Amino acid sequence: YLTQLDRKRLILCKQELVGTSTMHGKNQMRIPSLNINCYVFAPQHTVPDVFVWLLSNNKRVAYARLRARDLLYSGRQEARGIHCGKIITLFLKPPGKRVAGLSVQAKVDVYLWFGSCFDVVHMLDDLPAGLRLATGGADASCPPSGLLCAEQQTFQLRCHMYQARGLIAADTTGLSDPFARVTCLSHSQTTNVISQTLSPTWNQCLLMDRLVLGGDLQNLQQEPLRILIEVYDEDALGKAEYLGSTVAVPEVRLTSDPYAPPTLQYSPLHCGSQPGGDLLAAFELLQVSRSVGQSVRSVGRSVGRSVGRSVLFWGLRELKKVQLLSVDRPQVFIECAGKTLRSSVIQRYKSNPNFTTLVDVIELELPENEHLHPPLSITVVDWRAFGRSTLVGNHIINNLKAFKYTPPPATERPGTAPPPKPQSTEGNVCVCVCVCVKSTRGRSTKRKKRTIADESAECVIDWWSKYYASVEKQLCSRCCAISLQLYNKELEAEFGLFNDWVNTYELFRGKANEEEPSDSAGGAYGVTRGIPPNGPVQVLIRVYIVSASNLHPADPDGKADPYIVLRLGKNEIKDRDNYIPKQLNPVFGRSFEMHASFPLESLLSVVIYDYDLVGGDDLIGETRIDLENRFYSRHRATCGLPTEYSLDGYNAWRDGLKPSELLSKLCRDNGLDEPRFEPGRITLGDKVFVGKTCFMQEGEDEPLESYEHLSLKILHRWPEIPAVGCKLVPEHIETRTLFNKARPGMDQGQVQMWVDMFPMDSPQPAPSVVIAPRKPKGYELRIIIWNTEDVILEDSNFLTGQQSSDIYVKGWLKGLEDDRQETDVHYNSLTGEGNFNWRFVIPFSYLPAEKVIVVTKKEHIFSLDKSEQKLPAILSLQVWDFETLSSDDFLGTVELDLHGFPRGAKAAKSCKMDMMTDGTERISIFQQKRARGWWPFIKSGELTGKVEAEFHLVSAEEAEKIPVGRARKEPEPLPKPNRPDTSFSWFINPFKCFFHLVWRSYKKYIIIGLLLLVTALFLALLFYTLPAALSQKIVNG
Repeated sequence: YLTQLDRKRLILCKQELVGTSTMHGKNQMRIPSLNINCYVFAPQHTVPDVFVWLLSNNKRVAYARLRARDLLYSGRQEARGIHCGKIITLFLKPPGKRVAGLSVQAKVDVYLWFGSCFDVVHMLDDLPAGLRLATGGADASCPPSGLLCAEQQTFQLRCHMYQARGLIAADTTGLSDPFARVTCLSHSQTTNVISQTLSPTWNQCLLMDRLVLGGDLQNLQQEPLRILIEVYDEDALGKAEYLGSTVAVPEVRLTSDPYAPPTLQYSPLHCGSQPGGDLLAAFELLQVSRSVGQSVRSVGRSVGRSVGRSVLFWGLRELKKVQLLSVDRPQVFIECAGKTLRSSVIQRYKSNPNFTTLVDVIELELPENEHLHPPLSITVVDWRAFGRSTLVGNHIINNLKAFKYTPPPATERPGTAPPPKPQSTEGNVCVCVCVCVKSTRGRSTKRKKRTIADESAECVIDWWSKYYASVEKQLCSRCCAISLQLYNKELEAEFGLFNDWVNTYELFRGKANEEEPSDSAGGAYGVTRGIPPNGPVQVLIRVYIVSASNLHPADPDGKADPYIVLRLGKNEIKDRDNYIPKQLNPVFGRSFEMHASFPLESLLSVVIYDYDLVGGDDLIGETRIDLENRFYSRHRATCGLPTEYSLDGYNAWRDGLKPSELLSKLCRDNGLDEPRFEPGRITLGDKVFVGKTCFMQEGEDEPLESYEHLSLKILHRWPEIPAVGCKLVPEHIETRTLFNKARPGMDQGQVQMWVDMFPMDSPQPAPSVVIAPRKPKGYELRIIIWNTEDVILEDSNFLTGQQSSDIYVKGWLKGLEDDRQETDVHYNSLTGEGNFNWRFVIPFSYLPAEKVIVVTKKEHIFSLDKSEQKLPAILSLQVWDFETLSSDDFLGTVELDLHGFPRGAKAAKSCKMDMMTDGTERISIFQQKRARGWWPFIKSGELTGKVEAEFHLVSAEEAEKIPVGRARKEPEPLPKPNRPDTSFSWFINPFKCFFHLVWRSYKKYIIIGLLLLVTALFLALLFYTLPAALSQKIVNG
């Protein structure tokens, strides 16, 4: 029976298939195939799911749930459910809410079939061979009461349990005492217990003899039985704690098959929905006849080789208290393949958290197959009084392939081998000189010269010019061609977490299934080439916070008052006085300077708080930066490399070392020969970089030789250097995500920033970069509404039916609706013509770089601070029809973007709607300063009028020097308009009223009436005088 929902869905599926069949081509079929997959499985399936229950004393203790569509039978093989007519293994779970750490209740092997009553005769077609019905003459339409095995075979199961890795921590120490339990049919065996480890190595073989299996041998070999492996944590008191389970398929060996040892394979463990590690084991199922008289062969790792693992013990960071006591004397143990490597003991962790002995080597026997490599365990303990040790935390590394190191050939390192013929590499070196914009010669007009001059005057070249050039929002692209790298993610994500010199691992302690997060601490261990000094380093830190975006609201009105807090070690900087009111996308433009000592003060926290006048401030979000990793990284993340070299100006070089000195330092740090500086070239090993090294300065006749520009070019091409080359961090702005512990995993916004670091023992760096937000510039827009034409007529005279309108014009800038201005009313316009001579004066604040106006106002009367909004500079002009007794009627509008609006028509006749399209010539009032013309009023896509207006933009200073009055007031008043057709008083202008109100509508009838009247008078006089004239004529003869 099909419901209405089924019928509608069937129609939808047919329509989708018909639409897909008309498309051709392999690439075009990918999208339709995705759409079809959406309709394959209905979100509300009409057939209920199938439940398999386990009963004990008539009580439901465990169950398994299967989807009906997975068991549904069909005559076509491709349309059947994936489990239809197959023996599947089900793990039953208890009903109700799942308790953490609860093990599997039961394992059931079942044969399931689901189909219609017409297909019930096929329900036993897919039974394995060797099974027969318990009652031979039973009805085929009814399920049999039981099945009998015609053939029974005896097997021996060998379980080669080698090791596990990445198990769940079940003890408070952060470790476990794991053992494995293998279950097959009614047999079960366990391995030994390995104490205090998350990567146990059992290296055991479990034997299960006399396993009786029913069925055909070939079928048993093709579809062998499943083996359940469960891993538990042994507790001295109480039951063992469940850590995870997996299912394995053994390799079946019959008597007729040649024997081959099984291969070890990793099987993933699962504890409910949580991954529980991996199990390395092998399983084989042999016939008894084959196993009789044979010894069990050990199946362990493949033939291994001796390798050396070099470990760099750098230090420990952010260790938390253990058993209410601070960590004072920590030590690291590294265990792998049964070998243990110990670091030196840090005598006073609070004074110096770095190790005294840095590098040590451990010899390991690892198999050739990298897939079988054992895990590496990192354990940190704290040595306390009387020789006691306390576990601080541990970390498991399952993949050792990442630490494989292959040294480059000696001939690849520049300068280490006899250099061949130099390879010349041309590089275009850009020199930053003072920006000068000149007007073009030839056919340039006076207007174009004024435009370029005005544009140059408004385009202030500073750091923000470089910023907006990077985000392609700059106003004057000709003025600023220098940009910086803008990353939409953290700098660590772009440069591999800066793990090129050491790897940082997080240490965990405590049970993994607890709701509270386990204690953690960062420790650095790894393999590095070129070990930096390990002593304390004094560093100057400069933090630049540019802006934030999409901050989480912290106030009831959906806004926030954000301010910045920086924390580095015990130092804290609160910028509470400079909070930005009512903003979720604030522009801070703040720079801070701090002094730090590595390694004690290496974690920088950038915190955004919400300012509250009453009560404590609310935390919005924070982000943390590991400055020590950046400081020692080979990518040189201390100070970004700009694209060009300048001595002063907005792009001045801010590093303490010049590019040539940086190049020499990089060569020394990487064991290369010093670069050779020659006129027009720099030689680095077997590479020669050619570029300009002589420059002319203003006021000097002799050229100045400088290798800084070419050296900077080589630094940008440092990845091309063989063996030691890598990408150096450019001048950049990174976007970091803010997080809040109260809302774990939720993005609380982003902050754009960058950090500069300068060692105190290096030359003094340049002053900090000024990134204070630009102050908006004051402008005054003067608009004169001269005339209107062809305005639609909305009113109708109830006596004469004459159409007219009482026209007036409104104007304002978007965001400044409070300063909306309007003209006086031109009454009784019969032609749509209006004369005004009316001036609008609109002062506003404007940011040329962002092309926005800045509106600062209080949101409501109870607001303590004014909120700032940045809006596009759009002028709205509207024409209205004045009504005395009702609301005014809207007739049309025109919106002009002051950055680019259509040039006005010279005459009203040439003013059309087409001029508002994108293809027309556009001008900017910020460049032209003055503009006059005709623009159309539009309503619902129709032309409803035309307006003649004049725009004049002046700065606030010019507005103070040369003020003008609004409307027609002083100073510089406008003349009153000449409105010949607008006054219709019968007492003042009766003839005009008669002409416009009567004559223009009824002149045809008036002329006909006059003609009829003249004719009637003529006839009346004729008939009046004709009898007397005839009588007199008769009498007188």
